[in-house]
Amino acid sequence: MGILVYLEVNSPLSQSPTITNNNRSPYIEEYSLPSGSWPNGIIADKQGTIWTIASKNNRMFSLKPESGLTNEYSINVEDSQSNNLKLNSTMVWAINQDNDDNIWFSPFGTKSIWMFDPTTEKFHVIKSETGSPFQMKVGKNGDIWFTTLSNDTLGVIQKIENNSYKVTSFYLGNNTNPAGLFLQDDYVWIAEVESQKIAQYKINQQYGFGKNITKTLEVPANLSMRLSAPTDLTVRDNTVWLTEHGTSFLTEYDLGSGNIVRYPTSQNIYYATTLPFWIRATNDGKGLWFNEHEGDKLAYFDIINKTLLEYNIPSLPKDGFLTYPLNISLDPSDDKKLWFSEWNTDKIGLVNGNIPVDFGLGADTNKIILGKDASEKIVNLQVSGKSQYSSNKVFLNASSSITSTAGFENMTVKFASNVLDLSASSDTQLFLQNRGVPVGNYTLGISASDGFVTKTIFLDLVIP
Repeated sequence: MGILVYLEVNSPLSQSPTITNNNRSPYIEEYSLPSGSWPNGIIADKQGTIWTIASKNNRMFSLKPESGLTNEYSINVEDSQSNNLKLNSTMVWAINQDNDDNIWFSPFGTKSIWMFDPTTEKFHVIKSETGSPFQMKVGKNGDIWFTTLSNDTLGVIQKIENNSYKVTSFYLGNNTNPAGLFLQDDYVWIAEVESQKIAQYKINQQYGFGKNITKTLEVPANLSMRLSAPTDLTVRDNTVWLTEHGTSFLTEYDLGSGNIVRYPTSQNIYYATTLPFWIRATNDGKGLWFNEHEGDKLAYFDIINKTLLEYNIPSLPKDGFLTYPLNISLDPSDDKKLWFSEWNTDKIGLVNGNIPVDFGLGADTNKIILGKDASEKIVNLQVSGKSQYSSNKVFLNASSSITSTAGFENMTVKFASNVLDLSASSDTQLFLQNRGVPVGNYTLGISASDGFVTKTIFLDLVIP
């Protein structure tokens, strides 16, 4: 446990008159930061200001989207006890805003937690005995809960008298590697990357402070089901939604029945897995946003209709194909909008999910049963509408939960035509042939893309 000692650090401030806003996608706006910024952690605060931290030049940036005006603050890291100071690194994964409108963040690999007061424009630093936060969430009472990933602990920052703060840490066990967390009443849910489990803990309070935590649930409870690097989660209506970072899946787990459904992203032509990472739920509980680190997309899953939209990032870095959208934050005024950082292009971006997608995708069935012995099935597909951004052409793609890469091991999958000109034809077929897929219940994803956005519908795939 640690007690805050304020170290006030005046922040030299510079202001950029404008910031480049590229509109090469109808759905995404991008804002350029100074070269060499490598932004990671990002938060859209309650006032609508966007905050992000540079990874390699010890800078914090704030953006006013309505004007494009940015402020730049120099972070003094002399007291951060970073193991990476020789590399001039302030790689920040966790950033959040507390109930007093202060901005909290922490350079990963340190024992420092920083607070920035936007009113005074000063930084303050406290020490965490068990390491820096990897993810932070603010509870209704103002407590700031955080995971430490490599240090196997859950921590909480609580405000005490004289505007000071108290840090309490709880050990979760060897090789748990806690990443994402979700606060629900008097409970905290944690995604454990290394142990490949999710756990629920009861928060036990004493005199208004966290006294201890008690594990009340662990998933999976046995070896009949395995998760692959669960990284983040959200819980609603007795259902846990999580990202499995070792796969290309958004995963649904029913706490009552124990049933699990994995929804594959569209397949990535660059890497084997798309690596879903953080997850953010909309306020109405009807949608989920998540970022794909190597899918290079921002994704929105419609929980009610079980459809997926994936938005392509328009920028390309100079040294490759991946922008690495490392972090995301819901827009405070409209949760159909998502802010994200582009680590490999020195930009931050905004996805506007309110802009309609002009084409739709449908199938003549919602369930496919493929028996053994080279059993075959044909799915009739129709793509409706138009695509004004790609000469009215859409490109078809299929994915599945059979393998962690969203591929089709031991199954032949082929479209009659994987490119459709919607001005001439909107019908095609998908051929499936089983060549030895293990018995089980899977999910089949069928996708259509115009190069800017990919729409995916999902069918049940049963191998009896």
